[in-house]
Amino acid sequence: MIALPPGSLLAEFGGPEDYRDCFERTVPGNVSLGELIERFYCSMAFRPERVLLGLIGRGASNLDAAALARGEADGIAAWKVVGRREPPRSSSKAVAQQGHEILLQDFQGATASWLSVRPGADAATELLFGSWVGKPDRAVVKALLPFHRWYSRVLLGGA
Repeated sequence: MIALPPGSLLAEFGGPEDYRDCFERTVPGNVSLGELIERFYCSMAFRPERVLLGLIGRGASNLDAAALARGEADGIAAWKVVGRREPPRSSSKAVAQQGHEILLQDFQGATASWLSVRPGADAATELLFGSWVGKPDRAVVKALLPFHRWYSRVLLGGA
C-alpha cells in the first residue's frame, strides 16, 4: 500500500473520516487508462466478482468493460462513474504526471473504486488502484479490511 496521490479523484472524494487506500504496480511500456480499465474488469482475478454480481442482476460483460474503457459507458456492473480525468495529450509534463484516472461509486453509495495510470521511470507505467469506504468504523468493515487489502493486490496484479 502506498500514499494516495494528493489531488486525485479518490483523495478528494468523501470526508476526512472515510477509509481510502492505494496500491501500485509498475509495468514496462506505456499503458493507457482505457487499457487498464479493460484489463482490470476482464481479468481472471475479477471474474469471480463478476459472477457474483451477475447473480444479483449487476453483471457485466467484456463488451461492457471495453465500452467503459473507451469512455462510451457511464458505469459497469454495480458501479457508476463519478469522475474521470484524462488530460489532453498536449498538456504540460506536470499535468501529465498527475495521471489519468477514473472513480466509480457502487450503486448503494457505500464504496468507490479508483483506477489511475501515470508515467513511470524508464518508459514504464505506474498502475494505481484504490478504494473508498464510507463509515469505516462499522464492525463488518473493520473485519473485512485485511481481506480487502489482499484482494486489492490480487486485482491489480491480475490487470
